[in-house]
Amino acid sequence: MNRGLSAFILTFIMLTCGLSGCLQAFDDVVDSITDSGDDYPSLDLGERTRSSPALMQYDECSNLLEDLRNAVFEESLVSLDQNAYWHWTDTNLYRAEPFMDVGIAEGASDDGDTAISSPSVGSTDSSSAEKPVVGTDFSGTNNQEQGVDEADFLKTDGRWIYLLNNGKLVILGVPEFGQLEMLSNMSLEGTPTEMLIDEDRLVIVSRVYYSNLESDDPLRELMAFDEPNEWGYYDYRISNLVKYTVVDVSNRSVPEVEREIYIEGHYHTARLVNETVRSVTHADMYIDGLITYPELPSNYWEINDRYERMDIWNSSVTKAINDNRELVDGLTLEDFSPRIHERTNDGVFTHAVTAGDCSEFSSAEDVMSRGFTTIATIGLFEEETTLQVDHIASSWVNVYASGNMMVLAERVNEWWWYWGIDDTYEDETNIHAFDISEPANTEYIGSGRVKGDVQDQFSISEYNGSIRVASTSDNWGRWWMAAVDVIEDIAVAVDSVASGESDEIIIEPEIPDCLGPSNHVTVLQDNGEGTLNVIGEINDIACGERIWSSRFVGEIGYLVTFRNIDPLWTIDLSDPSNPTILGELEVPGVSTYIHPLNEELLLTIGIGPAGEDGFGLDWSQTQISLFDVSDLENPRLADSLSLSPGYLDDNCADIRSCGWSWSWSEATYEHKAFNYWAPENLLAVPLSTHRWVYDTVVENDRTYTYYGYEFVSMLKLVNVDIENKSLTAHGEVDHSSLYGNGVQEYWYSNTDIRRSIFMGDYIYSISSAGMTVHLTDNLSHVVTVDLPEDDPVTYYYDTESSTTSSDGGAEPVAESSES
Repeated sequence: MNRGLSAFILTFIMLTCGLSGCLQAFDDVVDSITDSGDDYPSLDLGERTRSSPALMQYDECSNLLEDLRNAVFEESLVSLDQNAYWHWTDTNLYRAEPFMDVGIAEGASDDGDTAISSPSVGSTDSSSAEKPVVGTDFSGTNNQEQGVDEADFLKTDGRWIYLLNNGKLVILGVPEFGQLEMLSNMSLEGTPTEMLIDEDRLVIVSRVYYSNLESDDPLRELMAFDEPNEWGYYDYRISNLVKYTVVDVSNRSVPEVEREIYIEGHYHTARLVNETVRSVTHADMYIDGLITYPELPSNYWEINDRYERMDIWNSSVTKAINDNRELVDGLTLEDFSPRIHERTNDGVFTHAVTAGDCSEFSSAEDVMSRGFTTIATIGLFEEETTLQVDHIASSWVNVYASGNMMVLAERVNEWWWYWGIDDTYEDETNIHAFDISEPANTEYIGSGRVKGDVQDQFSISEYNGSIRVASTSDNWGRWWMAAVDVIEDIAVAVDSVASGESDEIIIEPEIPDCLGPSNHVTVLQDNGEGTLNVIGEINDIACGERIWSSRFVGEIGYLVTFRNIDPLWTIDLSDPSNPTILGELEVPGVSTYIHPLNEELLLTIGIGPAGEDGFGLDWSQTQISLFDVSDLENPRLADSLSLSPGYLDDNCADIRSCGWSWSWSEATYEHKAFNYWAPENLLAVPLSTHRWVYDTVVENDRTYTYYGYEFVSMLKLVNVDIENKSLTAHGEVDHSSLYGNGVQEYWYSNTDIRRSIFMGDYIYSISSAGMTVHLTDNLSHVVTVDLPEDDPVTYYYDTESSTTSSDGGAEPVAESSES
């Protein structure tokens, strides 16, 4: 197997405690506390340091195992120390108020030439004489970068529509634009989440949970520990599998499963570039028996003497440390590493964790993490699919991809690493870059580091070899610091009064240059030796605010920050070594997604303002905004439009007083639900609400009581007048009737319209119950196709036997449901 990091050859540097800042002197337990309550029986956690973010490729499995053992043991020490702090002090760490309701801001998921609008799908049927053209004839997935297709549960090539819905792969034909016919549906194992298509192959990503595997499925045994727990049940090393199902769809009426691969962990995202799927997952294995809270004797809570209790506490902590050390020293590489399984006609088999020397594994020089981010590179261009896997010891990452490069952004250290070191280190993010220009190969380029935390994929961009990153510094990982700093200032002031040094309490906390969060834009370039050097940066943008959305378009960057009101920032990146703020505009509300229409206009979606003064947010209000950025030094709000999905009753003038809940749109936090169709200058976004209805009716002298949920499931269409720079409501597509009025069983289901496709003069709208087609000019209804309902899931604890279908050998059902 070709290893993506093998091309990067460096002398391996062992990640010893001295290098990575491991915790030391773990048996040094303070055995007393002061009367002030500020002290506690703490562990000496030792010194922690940072060095380089560069990924170091392992060449011996023993070195990898030692680092993993150190990481999990150090994390257990911090957990024990934190629990001691909470147990022995009366400090309320939660009294500090956040700067804002972060909501969506904290999430809420090409050669650098960023497309103004970047729909993209895989190739269409090679036998077709005239293939529909994405972006001209039909709309594809709303991708960040041109030529880089992002995984989603809906895909189309203009002739067929592929949908993951209710646990099934549903394939519908589009003989002519405006038509729709059901071709097949195939039940899939687990929870199908997203997919990518290239020519006649689909790669479907599903989440498979331990709890809903069949009792005799070999995967259950592979996920569980060898021995039962004290209650006789089997715990599992990990509860989730990410499944890749490769499906041959050359015959759309009878799709066939080619390959079923499982990787332990949680699915993050996937991209398709040059006939190659690259999927990113993350796995943290459960370590059975690890102690994070000391085991205290039953009479401990009955002892009134504080120091007697402390002696017992310290003895229990010491025992926990020794037990953890013994447990950790007995762990093997298999206990940490995500396993890869494959299901074939002959059963399930497990691939070896490593090809031999663990060169598939790497870690940043100074990052201590026991979790792994896995890049699975799946080649689709040959007769048989190929698989390349690279494991990076890291925390959870944000993923960006251009046509040439994949970038992973990971927090330098996990939250526990900051405990006990105060403000010695700021929160920072490692930036790892990979060359993806060659099909079926992922090769490491280098790493760098930026200040703060990266919000999402739109905070990253590659342009002409430069990587641009927008980030926010807000003490992530040190949630306890704000309260502790205030408490320490108060304690110093009180002590000065008690000692007679002062006759009044004077609190003089140190005020930093930027109070609260601050934001940055950083430009990095590869030096050719495995390092991404910072060549330009802007710091302390919008002090006290956080980034809510970002977008890089060519040599210009756009940021939206927010605390009480929304500033839009325009940034000149034409000189990578000297990025410069050009303009700022304050507008009510906040934009959570930025969509460039052309060089002069930005179309955004977000949350409307709370009041007439423009401050705060009204979370019940979805707002579309159009910004004129033709003058980058003086951006202006050209127009805005508030969307509401509710409708008026005959006897009600106020929707809210009639019991309507607030409205929501998936497009405010998922850009793939945002569909701008340039040929007709139309924007389509889903919008939904519901209310509880209780009423009575009288028929034939009998009174009937009616109650239940009433759903509104709409797709709102907005006219975007490019010439006059204005927004107007075009109309709406309504799926509410597909769910009925007052049908109670839908309260826990997703009744929203979630996606849309423009095809010629038609708009296709998709919800879990059905797919509809309407003419775009007057939104007259053309056709509705009901979608197959969900199959019941068999859980391992069900007493009644039932059968669920899975991918392997499943016989697709050809059917047509049209009305």
